[in-house]
Amino acid sequence: MALSTKGVGEVHSAASAVSPDEATSVGTGSSDSASCDSSPPPCRGAQDAGGERAKEGREKQDDAGHRGCRVPLQDSSAYPEGAFSWDLPVRGARLYNSSVRPVALPSGRVKMLVLPVFWAVCVGWHLLQRRAQLAWQIPGEPGETVQLQRSLPGAWQVLLNAVCVVTLSAYAVAAYLFHERILNSILNPLFIPSSWLSHYFMSLLMFAVAIVSSFFLTENWVAASAGLFMFFAYAVVARTVQPSCSHSSQIGLGPSRADDDAGSSFHAASASAETGYGASGRGVVAVLLSGQAGEGNEGGSLHFASIRQDSPGVNPVGDDAALVEKLQDGSCVYRGPCGRAVIFRLDCLLVLAASFGGRLPWFVLGSGGYNQCAGLVELLVSMLYIPIGYTCFAVFGFRVGMANRWSMAVVLVLCLWPFINLCLGGKGCGTLTALVAGEYLPQIWDPAATTISFSRGFASCSESAYALGGEALLVASTTIAAWVHVMSNFSFLFGFVSGMVRSRGRKATEESVVVR
Repeated sequence: MALSTKGVGEVHSAASAVSPDEATSVGTGSSDSASCDSSPPPCRGAQDAGGERAKEGREKQDDAGHRGCRVPLQDSSAYPEGAFSWDLPVRGARLYNSSVRPVALPSGRVKMLVLPVFWAVCVGWHLLQRRAQLAWQIPGEPGETVQLQRSLPGAWQVLLNAVCVVTLSAYAVAAYLFHERILNSILNPLFIPSSWLSHYFMSLLMFAVAIVSSFFLTENWVAASAGLFMFFAYAVVARTVQPSCSHSSQIGLGPSRADDDAGSSFHAASASAETGYGASGRGVVAVLLSGQAGEGNEGGSLHFASIRQDSPGVNPVGDDAALVEKLQDGSCVYRGPCGRAVIFRLDCLLVLAASFGGRLPWFVLGSGGYNQCAGLVELLVSMLYIPIGYTCFAVFGFRVGMANRWSMAVVLVLCLWPFINLCLGGKGCGTLTALVAGEYLPQIWDPAATTISFSRGFASCSESAYALGGEALLVASTTIAAWVHVMSNFSFLFGFVSGMVRSRGRKATEESVVVR
């Protein structure tokens, strides 16, 4: 029996005490997790006085009985195995995104109180960054001024401008407020499909978005940066799940088909990561994460379990997690995989390095208000990004990103936290503040004006946008372009700080268990 304890040493002792007769069945029997029985075979040789030979015979019979067990599991390789599978065990991965809560979440009231502080800090950062870029004469287009004739009566145009600002701002706020519904109804099925082909088609699509977007950072920065962060949003929320665990160099949670990991072995490469491997106590030390996962099929409660990063011989570079059932006697049994975030796959990291890393100087430059291109493309790409980016980064910034140290490393290292987030948050908050204050369009609230001047981005883009949709398109494009980077980076900046503060002392209360 694998008892829950607070210390790793106690867990190891408990695992060693597990008797062969207490082996527990693995799997749920549903389409999300194959069922198999890991109890000892009924035919066991009688104990004899010789001891050792009988013990070895029993262990060989146990291993032979376990070889037929194939529980669906994710892999840690550059691509998922089990090609052309149509029934991947995705339930645990989707549930993980929706429900895992490694730390307590701040209330809506706290978020509302912090938002003005976040806005003021970001606007201040943006003003300093833009002044520095102008003073240092950094190459790029800071904004050309165009003079245009107002086509509508002044009062109607001002009303239309107000409608554009209010409506598009409400769209962005609604996307943030309803991000959980967007996740459960749209993004979980889209980013974690049940077929291998759909899974990899989505990966290739998002890889293409990232690569193509990176080439347009000097021509249409907002649209290009939205494409890059759409890829990053996918990478941190989508999870790779596959039918069985393979012989790989990183941790795989659950039974493996590798010959040297026969039966119910938790493995890292060819070496077992189990406590008591080769003896009677099979299992791996894990930490239970908070979150409502539902009820198990044996009267226990389902929990999310993260592999302990300090277990001997186990050092998984990723956020591998499993769905386990905690029985009434305190023992925990494996019920299915929760997958691994796509960001930890080698192919995804290579695309991230080539698109975001390789073009980082132009990315930062644009956040200072350079290389903007107001118009229809900017408007449509921004509207597409907001429900995806806001949802993914709210989920990751406040919850999933706090699951273990590798998830937090994504924020600190790959996102260059907080530098990149201050640049982007400053771009969003600064752009909307400047628009409403009349810096880009001084006549935005002036009904008496017959001509207008607009000074955001390339003159050619501004003229084309005005010819297509008039002053309203310039206002609408600038409004939604500002919101692209507001709440996404609020989730990164405040969400990460809140999570770190609330996680203080968490290790002292973490519940370590042995999962069998």
